[in-house]
Amino acid sequence: MSTEQHVLNFVSALDRSADRFSEEDRHSSIMNFVDGIGTAYAGFRRPEIKALLASDIVDIRAAGSGWLIGSESRCRPSDAVLLNAMAAHLDDFDDDEAVISIAHVTVPTMAAALAAAGVVNCSGKKVLDGYMSGVETMVALGELLNPEHYMLGWHASATIGVFGAAMASARILRLTTEQMATALSFAVTASSGTRSAFGSSAKPWQVAAAARNGFVSSQLAKAGLTANASVFGPMGLAELYGGDADRVDAVLARVGQGSPFKDPGVTIKAYPCCTAAHTAMEACETIRLTLPRYDAHDIYSVRIAVGRTIPSILVHNQPKTALEGKFSMQFCAAVALCLPSAGLDAFTDAALANPDIRLVMERVEMVGLEEQDDPFLSEVTVTFVDGSSVRETVKRTKGSPERPFGREAMKEKFVSLGGGSKAEAAFEHLYELPSAKDWLSFETRLASMLGCPAS
Repeated sequence: MSTEQHVLNFVSALDRSADRFSEEDRHSSIMNFVDGIGTAYAGFRRPEIKALLASDIVDIRAAGSGWLIGSESRCRPSDAVLLNAMAAHLDDFDDDEAVISIAHVTVPTMAAALAAAGVVNCSGKKVLDGYMSGVETMVALGELLNPEHYMLGWHASATIGVFGAAMASARILRLTTEQMATALSFAVTASSGTRSAFGSSAKPWQVAAAARNGFVSSQLAKAGLTANASVFGPMGLAELYGGDADRVDAVLARVGQGSPFKDPGVTIKAYPCCTAAHTAMEACETIRLTLPRYDAHDIYSVRIAVGRTIPSILVHNQPKTALEGKFSMQFCAAVALCLPSAGLDAFTDAALANPDIRLVMERVEMVGLEEQDDPFLSEVTVTFVDGSSVRETVKRTKGSPERPFGREAMKEKFVSLGGGSKAEAAFEHLYELPSAKDWLSFETRLASMLGCPAS
C-alpha cells in the first residue's frame, strides 16, 4: 500500500469515527473540554501571557474571529489559538493521557477547535466532535510512536499535538478527506518539541506552537496548497521520530474502537504539576492530613519509591524556579507535606523560597525501582526525628481514569480556576455545549460570564 493511501485510510477512519460519536462519548469528553477552558482562563493571569500580549509576536488589536478565553475581545484566529493554548498549559494543570500518547491531549486540540469554530461557526456538537477527533488522532499516533518517541526526549504533547490540532480544525472547517490528509502531511513538517524544555516557558510554548501550526496546516490544505504524504512514509513521522512503521496497521485498527476518554482514559489533574509526581503527592498529602500536626523540622527523611522511568521525567532535583518545581519530586513532595493545599498558590517562587519547604526538600530521596514497570505507583515513607515512621502507597491518583473526577469535583476545580462565584454559571453553561445551536452565540455568552481574569 502506498504512503498516500495509508494517510487517506487513516483520515477516513478518523472521519468515520467522528461521525459515529455517541451522546455517551460526548458526555465523557465534555469534562475534559471544560477543564481545558478553566486552565486557559487561569493561565491568562500569568505574567508570561501578559508579556506575550505586550509583544509584537501577536496582535490582539487586529480584527478577527478568534476568541481569547481570558477576554471578551476577538483577534486573528492564529493569534487566538496560540494564546489560548499557551495559557492553558502554563500551569501544567491541564489533562494528560499518560499511557499511549503520553501527552496533554486537550490543550492543542481544544485551542484549534475553538479557532476553527470561530471561522465557520457551527453547532456545539460539531465543536466537540472536532475536539474529540483531534484527541483520537493524538492517541492513535501515540500507538505508532511511543514509548520510544517519548523516551528519546521528544515532548509528545507538542510533536503529536500538532496532528491533533490539525485534525480537530480540519473537521470543523469541513475539509474533504483528501484535504484532511494534506493537513496532516503539513503537520509533519511542523512537528517539534523536546522534553529538555520541561521546567521553563518553552514547554507551554511548544504546545502553543503545535496548536497554531496544526490549525494553520488545515487552513493551508483548505486553501489548496499541497504537501507530500509523509506521515507514515520514508523520512516521515515513524521513521524520524523513533516510531515503528510496522505498527501502522495497529494504528488504523485502533481508530474508531471506542472513545479515547474511556480507553485509555485521560487524567484530569488534581495538582498543577507533572503527572509523574501525582501519586507521590497524594501519598504525602494523606500523611499530612492523617497525622497529628507536625513541624518541618520533625521530618528526618522522606523516601519516595517510584517506577524506573520517573526520575528521567522529574529531572529538577534542585529547582531554581517554581516552573522547575513542577518537575521536581523534591519540591512537589515538600509542598504536599508542608502546605495546607497543593494548588496553584503552592507552585510559586515564594513557596520555593519558604524555609520549611527548602528544609524538607533536602530530606527527600526519590528512588527509581528498576524492577517496577508501573510508572504511576508510588510508595512514600516519612521518617521523623523521634524514630517513628509512616508509609503510604498510592497506585492511581485522583482524577485518573481509574479514579475519575465527578461533576462536583470538576466544578470545584473550575470555580477555583475561574476566579470564584462568577465561574459557577460559566461551568453550567459549558455543560450545555452539545445542544448549542451555534458556537458564536454560545461563546459570546460564555465570555460575558467569565469576564477577564484578575490582573
